[in-house]
Amino acid sequence: MKQRKKRNEQQNDHHRWVVSYADFITLLFAFFVVMYAISSVNISKYKSLSEGMKSAFNKKDEARALTSTKSIKDGPQTKQFKGPFNDGLDELNQSLADLEDGNYKINRQEGWVELDINSGALFDSGESDLKPEAFVKLMRLATKIKKSSSIVAVEGYTDNIPIETPQFPSNWELSAMRAAVVGRILNSFGIETQRILVTGYGEQYPVADNVTEQGRAANRRVTIIIALNRNIPRLLNPSLSQPAAHRVVIGDKDIK
Repeated sequence: MKQRKKRNEQQNDHHRWVVSYADFITLLFAFFVVMYAISSVNISKYKSLSEGMKSAFNKKDEARALTSTKSIKDGPQTKQFKGPFNDGLDELNQSLADLEDGNYKINRQEGWVELDINSGALFDSGESDLKPEAFVKLMRLATKIKKSSSIVAVEGYTDNIPIETPQFPSNWELSAMRAAVVGRILNSFGIETQRILVTGYGEQYPVADNVTEQGRAANRRVTIIIALNRNIPRLLNPSLSQPAAHRVVIGDKDIK
């Protein structure tokens, strides 16, 4: 009996794989049905969806373009200047206003700004050593102009009273040395040497009559010219009908 029962169980075991196989076939069929359904794209619906997305993105791009155009139109207008040499000089002139006093005078010109400094505010009579109080003024001046690319010309002038010392054989040497000292100070406060021109004119180009002490005091001066470029004739000579100046250029080994 035991052998017959065991034999029947073995026969039944041989047919169990059919159930698993049937399940596998069913799942495989379902898989292919799903795959077929996914691969069957509705062309008309696809085109409609594609056109709708294109339209949406095009409207967004158009809105961006309109916004950008409106921003440009509504933006600040470029400041107009009267001439090619006015760019930045009005702002500079205003910036230098707080330096102006009885010894420092600002003169705005076409293409440059002049700062006339009475020599008495910078030097003792017949000397080229800068007074301590002058350092502060020159430091403030350098701070205002060092970030620009302007040319800074420093001109020295004297009265017509002759000077003859071992250090200064004439007023030319005195005026040139004073201008060079001011130029060096400006350079030490951050203005590049290639931007600085130093000129000594001596007693030439007076701005007042040398007959009176008041006139001679006005002629003893240092003028600092802040110009947009080197092509301005004023940088070469205040008056072309006058004799040439004794010229020194900082940053250049040649001294005339």
